[in-house]
Amino acid sequence: MSTGFIIVSTCAISGVIYLVIGVLLAFKQKIEVINGVDFSKLTDIEGFCKLVGNSFLFSGAMILILGAAIYYQFLNLLLFLALFIFFSALPIFHFLKAKKKFTASAS
Repeated sequence: MSTGFIIVSTCAISGVIYLVIGVLLAFKQKIEVINGVDFSKLTDIEGFCKLVGNSFLFSGAMILILGAAIYYQFLNLLLFLALFIFFSALPIFHFLKAKKKFTASAS
């Protein structure tokens, strides 16, 4: 098997998983997909789901595009790796931002 095929397969699997999680959060508000949040302290669950879900959707789409770009050799491996790590970690930063934004302050 070629390296490009293995990379595009990995990108396809992870991109589709990110897209499914994004759809479940952004459009269906399935908040139980996320672990580690005290939902009783959130002020706007729908806004929280939209922000985090849209981040997952964007990251999933970009991972799929990255897989296609590396398969057709538009990117070198080092740039691909840097972009893949960035887009894979992007939902974590949006999760932390949304948690801070939509958590009720104890005042």
